[in-house]
Amino acid sequence: MNIHILGICGTFMGGIAALARADGHAVSGQDQNVYPP
Repeated sequence: MNIHILGICGTFMGGIAALARADGHAVSGQDQNVYPP
């Protein structure tokens, strides 16, 4: 399944993205505020 996540740079949504990827899903996302790690 393809999953697109809004606010992916946040800790919660980033964790959801990581779980989805680990489960074999294709994940993409966008965020208004992107900061370097």
